[in-house]
Amino acid sequence: MKNWLTIACLCAVSLSLVGNEKPATNEEITIEETNQFPQYLYKILSLRNWQATERSKTAQLSAEDDAFIHFSTQDQLERLIGKYWADAPQFVILKIDSQKLEGRLVFETNPGGTTQYYHLYDGFIPFSSIVESKIIYQQPIDTCDLQKLDIVQIGHPVLRQVARELSVEEIVSPEIQNLIEIMKATMRAAPGVGLAAPQIGKPLQLAVIEDMDHSHLNAEQLAVRDRHPIPFHVIINPRLYIEESAGDAEFFEGCLSVPEFIGIVPRAKSVRVECLNERGEPVVIQAKGWYARILQHEIDHLNGTLYIDKAQLSTLMTVENYVKLHKDKSVQEIQTVSTK
Repeated sequence: MKNWLTIACLCAVSLSLVGNEKPATNEEITIEETNQFPQYLYKILSLRNWQATERSKTAQLSAEDDAFIHFSTQDQLERLIGKYWADAPQFVILKIDSQKLEGRLVFETNPGGTTQYYHLYDGFIPFSSIVESKIIYQQPIDTCDLQKLDIVQIGHPVLRQVARELSVEEIVSPEIQNLIEIMKATMRAAPGVGLAAPQIGKPLQLAVIEDMDHSHLNAEQLAVRDRHPIPFHVIINPRLYIEESAGDAEFFEGCLSVPEFIGIVPRAKSVRVECLNERGEPVVIQAKGWYARILQHEIDHLNGTLYIDKAQLSTLMTVENYVKLHKDKSVQEIQTVSTK
């Protein structure tokens, strides 16, 4: 993968893309008819979605790409950036080989609009179709000067150990305080919504959690998952208590230590966690929905358990196949097919 920019934390990188949009009639174009559309199309992603794309080798898109995937020509880029991305601190422009796309391309106007764009229906963006990526840093990344740690992968024995507890004296020490900051940077760079110390090779009862970016989910998906913004926080020496009366929920999960795979995992809908925070103070967390799922996932890590130990193995699949074959299906539909 060729990167147009290899520098980090650069402020105000500008584009010099010029051109006029040309009118055209609505026309459906199949992927095979390569002479009817440009060889290269362009896709703009948030930096977080691009980082997730690089990690999973599957294009991570925003909720706006739910009905179809939006593309632009090079001539349309400058206008789109000014309209939709001017206030974004960082974003990524992907150059896509249109001949390698999977699906049905249509050149049409957006609903209620007059300008025509290329839309991809019933398909996806193969990672191999991404020719180049250009990262635009309009504002610096806060944690770019911090060391990022390698994330331990499945098979490493530290992921199967029960981590040891930390004393209050250890928690407030410079070593652990620095470790927390580095774990925060590593989690955000991955990107992920949680990171446990064993995942960076430290068998300690310590995890960091943050779930603020939901741009890849639409309102219906957020409601079904009962998912809400969770600011950054730390849990240390946690004790998990399941609220049985709330029942369970089944959704797909992935893990930074088990890359490129996801599977359906049953989790309690509501939990209580008693733990210490980063100052060594006692904290009680009442959580439900997706927040409860994140807590259970991270606390499992502290006890030597991975999500695949609890996943319905017949539903385990690559992220690419999920996007290609199953993303529009309900959990129940996938479970039905996987058990046949």
